[in-house]
Amino acid sequence: MAAKKEKDASDEEMENTTNIDGLDDDDSDDEDIVDKEPEPEEIESNLKTGEGFSSIDSETSMLLKSRTIYSCPRCRQIYFQNKWQKDYITDIYTVRTEMAFCKKCLAKGLETFVGSIEVYDKYLVERKDEFSSFVKNVEAEMENREPFDKIIDITEKSDILYIFVNTTRLTVQIARAIRQEWHGAMQYEWFERNQFVRAKWFTQPQNREYFRKRIREAKEKRIGLFSFEED
Repeated sequence: MAAKKEKDASDEEMENTTNIDGLDDDDSDDEDIVDKEPEPEEIESNLKTGEGFSSIDSETSMLLKSRTIYSCPRCRQIYFQNKWQKDYITDIYTVRTEMAFCKKCLAKGLETFVGSIEVYDKYLVERKDEFSSFVKNVEAEMENREPFDKIIDITEKSDILYIFVNTTRLTVQIARAIRQEWHGAMQYEWFERNQFVRAKWFTQPQNREYFRKRIREAKEKRIGLFSFEED
């Protein structure tokens, strides 16, 4: 593990953490909330008939609004009551939604990730295994981790290490851990109303020029680009 060093003030200023506060929030009453939520079949019936919906809304609306519901960007199913299912909830209750690919859509591969971390390190060849082990430990130690809160892939292309992740919450947690462990400079890029995030970490700010050509080549090959990004 890299030796800890005193933080460099100039590096500190380069970290842009806009919009990341609050992503680690968890609701300690999640189990109680699930017990009070209606079954999807009940919600669907109420939507069709209109019967009894007002009573369900009054009992669950505020509870649902306090939660984060995960939605798959590809098939639009939501993770609700510990399983992926058709969305009968979010449009009705205007709950906060985060993105995460469901198990079936993850298997489809290309450009299937919600967050990514790009590691720019001149000594990557020597430290690649160390980085991989480190981020996997961060993943394993994540609190209140959902089954889909996971690293999708770790790969090296053009001397750049790419860590593809299925939630913004885990992406930011890994990025912060890298910065805390190795310092350097971390930048964040947010997309689609803060539903997708890319973190770029440089061991030293002056390494940006060294990697400029490699970054351009990676973009031309669409390495690390989200499906909605232009070339």
